[in-house]
Amino acid sequence: MEKQTKAGAIYLFGIGLFLFFLGAGFCWLLAKSFGNASDTREWVETPCLIIRSEIGKRSDVNIAAEYRWEVAFKYQFEGEDNIGETYKPRGQRWHKSTDKVKQLLVEYPVDLQTVCFVNPVKPTDPSKQRQAILAHDTKAAGYSIWFPALFSVGGIGIMVGAVRGALK
Repeated sequence: MEKQTKAGAIYLFGIGLFLFFLGAGFCWLLAKSFGNASDTREWVETPCLIIRSEIGKRSDVNIAAEYRWEVAFKYQFEGEDNIGETYKPRGQRWHKSTDKVKQLLVEYPVDLQTVCFVNPVKPTDPSKQRQAILAHDTKAAGYSIWFPALFSVGGIGIMVGAVRGALK
């Protein structure tokens, strides 16, 4: 085999570096999402009462209407009365149709006694309310982290191959 050119080695090393950081970036995002989903499972389960459950709508002149579930629930934590408005930690998503929203309306009707999960850490800003959710996010991101890790490992392999080829 001929000795690899310096320019070719630098090019391959750059591609390997790009793949490494691409994979590492996605691994970091998935790990962060998994960590956030895991953290809420440590929150305190608290009884709550659904006080609002309705369909919210947004639209504009040239944009199709979108819908989301708007909820409010009362709960008591450490002797304080609170109101929460978050279904999952990342909030309620907007949908093109009302099908998914209607399912939540049926699942969480007004005056339903249910449980919510309250973050036991009190916010440092007194104007902010304590975090509370009705449901946890999925931890699937943590189970998918192997896929972007393959890109990082492949990037390392390309970089090592480029350096070895340039040194021969």
